[in-house]
Amino acid sequence: MPTLLTHAPKMTSGGLGVFSDGKNVFLFSRPFNISISEDGLNFRHYPKKSSISDAKGKRQSALNLRDFRISNFEYGHFLTYKVRLKPTEYLASAISNDLITWNKIGKISPLEETAMMVPDYKYKDQYVLYFGEKDIKIATSYDLEFWHVKKDPVLKARSGYFDNLPIKMGSLIQSPKGIILIYYLRVEKREGTQYLVGCSLFDKNDPSQILFRRNIPVLDTVKDWIGKSVYPLGSVIFKGKLLLYFDIDGEVFVVSYPSFDKVVYEESSGLLMLDKHEANPVIKPIREHPWESQATFNAAAVYDDGKVHLLYRAIGESNTSVLGYASSKDGINIDERLNYPIYAPTQDFESPGGLPIINYMSGGGYGGCEDPRITKIDDRFYLTYVAFNGNEHPKIAITSIRTDDFRCKRWAWEKPKLISAPNVINKNPCLLPKKINGKYVIFHRVFPNILIDFLDDLNFEKTRYLKGEFSITPRRNFWDSRKIGAGAPPIKTKDGWLLIYHAVSDHDPSKYKVGAMLLDIENPTIVLHRSNNPILVPDRHYENEGYKAGVAYPCGAVVLGKKLIVYYGGADTFVCAASKNLDSFLFGLKSSNRLTLDPEYSTRKVTSYND
Repeated sequence: MPTLLTHAPKMTSGGLGVFSDGKNVFLFSRPFNISISEDGLNFRHYPKKSSISDAKGKRQSALNLRDFRISNFEYGHFLTYKVRLKPTEYLASAISNDLITWNKIGKISPLEETAMMVPDYKYKDQYVLYFGEKDIKIATSYDLEFWHVKKDPVLKARSGYFDNLPIKMGSLIQSPKGIILIYYLRVEKREGTQYLVGCSLFDKNDPSQILFRRNIPVLDTVKDWIGKSVYPLGSVIFKGKLLLYFDIDGEVFVVSYPSFDKVVYEESSGLLMLDKHEANPVIKPIREHPWESQATFNAAAVYDDGKVHLLYRAIGESNTSVLGYASSKDGINIDERLNYPIYAPTQDFESPGGLPIINYMSGGGYGGCEDPRITKIDDRFYLTYVAFNGNEHPKIAITSIRTDDFRCKRWAWEKPKLISAPNVINKNPCLLPKKINGKYVIFHRVFPNILIDFLDDLNFEKTRYLKGEFSITPRRNFWDSRKIGAGAPPIKTKDGWLLIYHAVSDHDPSKYKVGAMLLDIENPTIVLHRSNNPILVPDRHYENEGYKAGVAYPCGAVVLGKKLIVYYGGADTFVCAASKNLDSFLFGLKSSNRLTLDPEYSTRKVTSYND
């Protein structure tokens, strides 16, 4: 997290804004002082104060000014700033050749919100201004005095993302790929006001056309700033770095990212998006089969003996979840599908006795054996699933079968055992397909975390349950901020254990989306890489037309040749498949790390001195 990087310049009345000419960073503060830095950290006070004067030479008081945004243009520097005169507020502009003496142009009517002109840029011989504090619009001018406002916003709040709040104009930066817009989101919490920072890219050939928008914030809320007065001063690109400046209780903080391109462009994200198959859904209910007439979904998957075996959850006329079987040589087209269930409830803890007493209905039905995962270890296949009888909280059960029996379809399953504690909703169980230091590794979920346990054996006694020794947590302000759960059993790759998981966001709580993590090969409790964005979202008809709309729920994944295939439930009704070249997927995942702060800037304090 960023730390206090200024001991000075101390600002008794707060900051006004920042600007960089490429050689220096200029920090403006009340009462119109300027501090100059050659590295963005160490500032020296400039002895001469700045001023804004009108045509008659009357100086404007800086005490009522804020939100300085300065842009280069062919005649020098163009400044937009807000003037607060209770009870009114307006936007004004001025020009300067030296950043010291400013000549006021006047009000930018009818604008009142924070604005900035695109530096060194014209569109159809007009200057372009972006402005807004709820959504972002643009205005154009031939002479910097009269501005024509475009009616439609070019950037608005997005439902389901971190920026689902009013958007405030931040800074504009010219780049070879377009016009970069940095924007702020004010978050009001009980502890105080915080700001998130977002980023988008607009087309230089049409400044109203957005090309790209980050799906995660450039900067989250900062714990050290909670309870303090926080106000954004602006941002600059300086020597290839993105510097974000904030006024915190009258002192300046700066946050730096060493790779500006990584902040703005997430080019690797496309490598992570799974390709949904045209054959979807690959398994659908069969109305003529009473046991699977209503829903077939959430399939476990394992590759063995030259084909992919799918064990899918099925619900029929009895409203009880059982498991069906299908197989495929190419992973997509079904070559065999049995007309009877291969696994059904046999124990009291998974056998519904009528309408459920517990208010829990996952995927419909009244209980049974839900959401299976299958893992081959040595000479056995281990099946983990959610056991629910309608009278007690859903729990995790485990059973197994010999490899020969499985291949010959002799469904001689061992008697299942409960492995999670009573009175706790525990779901999403799956086994790592290899022991680590002689121990079995099992993933499971108690809201809202993925939990991990290391076990000497799988012989669970009556009083022995999973403890949840380690955890992987949701991420605030990300697409997986509300809850996460393990999907398919992790797959061993050259870069680590690949874990496909599902998640729900606080911003979009009705949607189940799919993500990916790479875990350390020797210690799978360590997350090496994690997708910044979903790798699959429920946007097709078969993911929205069924028992529950907006659900993509993975329970199985295999590697077939060079291809990763993920199997997921669509709308709690169908089995679907999506795939990607494994090598490109891993490359994208490794490139999808969260932004890291510049070590130099996150450890040093800004110093200030007088000439």
